[in-house]
Amino acid sequence: MINLPYILIQTIPYYLKLRPDFVLGFGGYFTVPIIIAGWLMRFKIFLHEGNAIIGKANRFLLNFTKDLLTSFENTLIPGKKIDINNKTVGLPIRINKEDKVLNNDSSNDFVICIIGGSQGAQSLSVNIAESIKRVQDNSEKRIIVFHQCRSEDLENLQAYYKTHNINYDVRVFFDEMTQVLSKSNLVISRAGSSTVNEIIYYCIPSILIPYPHASDNHQYYNAKNLNTPECTKIISNDSVNLENIFNSINEIINDNEKVNLIKNRLKARRISNPSKKIIDYLESNS
Repeated sequence: MINLPYILIQTIPYYLKLRPDFVLGFGGYFTVPIIIAGWLMRFKIFLHEGNAIIGKANRFLLNFTKDLLTSFENTLIPGKKIDINNKTVGLPIRINKEDKVLNNDSSNDFVICIIGGSQGAQSLSVNIAESIKRVQDNSEKRIIVFHQCRSEDLENLQAYYKTHNINYDVRVFFDEMTQVLSKSNLVISRAGSSTVNEIIYYCIPSILIPYPHASDNHQYYNAKNLNTPECTKIISNDSVNLENIFNSINEIINDNEKVNLIKNRLKARRISNPSKKIIDYLESNS
C-alpha cells in the first residue's frame, strides 16, 4: 500500500508518452494508482471484474467510472445493488485454436482433471486421490488422472496412483492445460474465475470446492453461477471427505443423460471470443 502513490507518479510519464484512447483495469490493488492517474489525466476509464463478487479494488474504482465489464451475469457487490453501466463480456481464458472438445462419453476412458495448485491443501489431494481409487475399483471404465498439485504433495501423489495402478500424470503445473481440459470428462477444482470460465468453454461437468479464505467468499459465488443451472456439484471445504467426493464422481461417471444435459447447458452459457467483446465495447463507448 505504501508504494501506491509512487506507482501513480511513475504511471504519468507512460500515459504522456502513450496517450491512450482509454484505460482498462482488471482489478487488484496495483491497478488503483494506475486507474486514478488515468482519471486525473481525463482518459476514459473502464473496469473488468473477473469474479462473481466485485473485488475491493474495483469497488473503490467505481467512484471514478460507471463502466464495468463482467465475466458473469449475476455479478454482485455484497449487500448492494449495482448502479452502473455493466455489460457481461466473459473472461479471456487460455485457448488454443487447435484444441477441440474431445470429452467423448462413448469411450471407455474416463478422464479426470484435478486442479489443486497453491490452494490445494494436502487433505484435499489425499481425499480426491483415495476417492478416485475407490471409483476405479467399482467402475468398468479406465480412469485417467491429470492432477495439478502443490510441490510438497507431488511425490506422494505419484506414488499413490502408481501403487494402485491408476493411469496418471501428476505435475505442479501443466503448460498444456488447454489440451488436458479439452479431453477431460470431469474437473475437480477450486472455483477461481479462470477455471470456472474454462469449465464453461469446454463444457465439462465439475466438482467445485471453493477456497474458504477467498475475499468476500467470491469463489463460492463463482461456483454458484454453475450450480444454479445444476452444472456443477459444490462441496464446501469443511465437507470434503472420501465419501462425498466418491459419490459426486459416481453421479457423473454413471449418468450419461445428466452429463449430456450439463454439457448442453454449459454450451448455451458459453461466451464466444470475450477479448473481441471487450475491445468492441471499449471502442464503441470511448
